[in-house]
Amino acid sequence: MKYGDIMTTIQTSTVTIKQGETLHYRHRPGIGTPLLLIHGNMMSSFMFESLMSRIDESHDVYALDLRGFGQSTYENTADDVLSYAIDVKQFIEALSLDQPVVGGFEFGGLVALKLAADFKFHVAALILMSSLSVAGRPMRRRTFFNLIKTKDYMKSKPAIEKFIEPIEKYKTLNQRWYVKQMFSRDIFTQQKPSNADYEQYIDDFLAQRNLADVYIAMTYFNIFSDDNGVVEGEHKAKDISVPVLCLHGDQNNTVPIGAAHLNAQAIGKNASVEILNGVAHVIFIDDIRASAKAINTFLTNTGFGA
Repeated sequence: MKYGDIMTTIQTSTVTIKQGETLHYRHRPGIGTPLLLIHGNMMSSFMFESLMSRIDESHDVYALDLRGFGQSTYENTADDVLSYAIDVKQFIEALSLDQPVVGGFEFGGLVALKLAADFKFHVAALILMSSLSVAGRPMRRRTFFNLIKTKDYMKSKPAIEKFIEPIEKYKTLNQRWYVKQMFSRDIFTQQKPSNADYEQYIDDFLAQRNLADVYIAMTYFNIFSDDNGVVEGEHKAKDISVPVLCLHGDQNNTVPIGAAHLNAQAIGKNASVEILNGVAHVIFIDDIRASAKAINTFLTNTGFGA
């Protein structure tokens, strides 16, 4: 089956990993190289369903809910990207996936980068979709009614918890209208999901149990060579030797396009950037055909496709 065609058989299951978490995942059976997809913050593996259906059948496609997201457990606090990367490593081992291609969206891109940097024998290639950068994403304090960012970064969990307090408040009150308004403003800025899908996205956000921990993880992640304002770089990005595709939309204001170029620059000659025109943050909602085509082409050109 070539890209653009649709295969709809997506199964769901769970697996318990060595760290004690039970991870929920989706699986679209295929006959070749595994492709493992990692979702972003405030999301779950549900976000990949339309994309999974359009990946060439020469791939066995998986998408998992990270610890604390979706239907996965959150038995142990995780406020560093390494913990999530170890979860993914153990997921790969538990399902006996043979060196999959790993795709990460936004925060999932950081998890994929850490996996490739620290556990390189578990990754055949990387696909970074609207990914945050190798330098992480420190959050700056705001003043004047939260409109102007100051030069000071929020470096503690209490500070971040205070900053996201309004979001957590609406989560606690189950205010779906507020979540939909936030998503429309910050995430689905071009094409909107169907009403049914929107309700599932809201459910996934309300189910998240680790919002502050993920923001801490973003802040203290830095595998770049330079200081990110909070922590020094680990100088590990340059050690990622597998083929890497940095796929980004030119209208992405949530994660600016510079993140894709920085990732490619930091990784080196084995990384390439592809920009999708007229596409914002969630590339496979704004243009599913172009997104699937770019991914399938990358897989084929790197020797992992049909």
